[in-house]
Amino acid sequence: MFTNWLTYCRIAEELDAQLRGTRISEVYTQQKNELVIDVASDAGTRSLVFSTLPRLASLQLKEDFARARKNSLDLLPDLVGDRITRVAIAGSDRIIRFSLASGRGLYALLFPVRANLLLYDGPALVDSYKQYDIGADVLRQDYEALAAPPTLDELRASISYHDNGLGPALRALHPWLSGRFAEELFHRSGIPKDSDASACSAADLGRLQATLSEMLEEADTGTSRVYLDEQRPVAFSLVRMTHLTDLREERFDSALEGVGYFLRRHFSGGDFTLTRDRLRKTVLREVERIDRVLEKLASPATLKKQADEYEKFGNLLMIHLYDMPTQPGSMIVPDIFVDPRLVVTIPLKPRTTVLENAQMYFGKAQSTRASIEYVISRKASMEKRKTRLSAFLTAIDAAADSHILKELFKEYTAIMEELGLTAKGEKNEAPFPFRRFVVEGGFEVWAGKNSANNDLLTVRHSRPNDLWFHARGVGGSHVVIKVGSAAGEPSKEAIRQAASIAAYYSKHRNAKRVPVAYTEKKYVRKPRGAAPGSVAVEREKVIMVDPRLPEGAKDED
Repeated sequence: MFTNWLTYCRIAEELDAQLRGTRISEVYTQQKNELVIDVASDAGTRSLVFSTLPRLASLQLKEDFARARKNSLDLLPDLVGDRITRVAIAGSDRIIRFSLASGRGLYALLFPVRANLLLYDGPALVDSYKQYDIGADVLRQDYEALAAPPTLDELRASISYHDNGLGPALRALHPWLSGRFAEELFHRSGIPKDSDASACSAADLGRLQATLSEMLEEADTGTSRVYLDEQRPVAFSLVRMTHLTDLREERFDSALEGVGYFLRRHFSGGDFTLTRDRLRKTVLREVERIDRVLEKLASPATLKKQADEYEKFGNLLMIHLYDMPTQPGSMIVPDIFVDPRLVVTIPLKPRTTVLENAQMYFGKAQSTRASIEYVISRKASMEKRKTRLSAFLTAIDAAADSHILKELFKEYTAIMEELGLTAKGEKNEAPFPFRRFVVEGGFEVWAGKNSANNDLLTVRHSRPNDLWFHARGVGGSHVVIKVGSAAGEPSKEAIRQAASIAAYYSKHRNAKRVPVAYTEKKYVRKPRGAAPGSVAVEREKVIMVDPRLPEGAKDED
């Protein structure tokens, strides 16, 4: 109910009582999404702080608010010296008008997304805080609070039109009949919020209307409440929320006081619950990433079997060194190492001799055997890291207050540094710049987020032997398999999964099959003067894939 029209009604009434006759002495900004209007009277100077934060637009009146000596900027100079004669809210919208002695109007648009402050002189826009306007319609609204409960006839008419549920029917009558306020209305009246509107009896409607009248009278008393889960603010309300019995209630004598407290708790860097939840989310995300890597790491037994097969292929090709391939791309020979009566089909690399293919298989066998030690070492290292993170996660869940949490930060300093966290549990470094996934074999795949980010990935964060992917012929993310992130070479399945990621983060996401070009990064270059995200590609191959993310991965858009 923090951004409910009823709350802004009460805010407008309280500001009108406190600001009438005050003179505007300064208008400035000293941080993003915040405008400060200093007003002077015989009682001294106070600051009207207007926040345009998305979904948290607010007006607060603060005492002893100090302007920063540096990094503050004067705005709306035409306001300075003018006097506020009245403050009122639009009868049908979240717009508060400050009438000025000069005859002009200052309009605070308290919309969830595009909040702004506009200065009008008659029908002409004089100045604004943000660079957008909603037109002169703001001038033609009725600036009187009209919070009367709907009549029974109005309820019946709305229900007959919105027969899918009571919630939409009430919201159609007044947008403020929604959110926490509507939840409390349904709770008090004993009518389930998902009730079929067309099935409501006359008695139900009468009870609903009576309960709403009672709540509006309560909202008009001037008391406000903030409901907290431990130290985290969950809800602000002008009425008692009887359905939030599991939350702690803090009461205030005015809406301005309650809103100020709610915002301080919301933005408090020392808020225990918020800090703990943020920290837990970061640690849990890393544990889940390790689980995906461990799941997709090839086992030593599988690698040994693969190395043995490569060595057998090499030896069989050496025995048949002067034989002609049975068909292009393969050779069928007796499997003398198992049973001469059986045959085995050996894939051959095109345009190479039998000897060169034998040498290739011997090389693959050698590198695969060498990678067994790498896999064993990496698996042990990651399991050890997971154990430490899991212990940290358990300790975070068990922490009962900020003091215990701070002690944990000291105990797990190494992990905090590894995760890029400060001792306060907040990010110390920029977050990982790319989307990150794990594919078959435990290989990491990085995907760009926009054109500039694609350049960063391709030009600065990819090695020559990494595999580079991009959906062919359309805009999309650059995608890279980090070849050094796991043992051996990426398999066909790993390549297919990476190509599917590139297709998913392209303009062909909704297609059934998408052509994706791939090559080694050393064949991708950035031409001088090329637009962000544009590259030149050589020796590319094309694979047709379904646009999808690896199993268990989340869309990071």
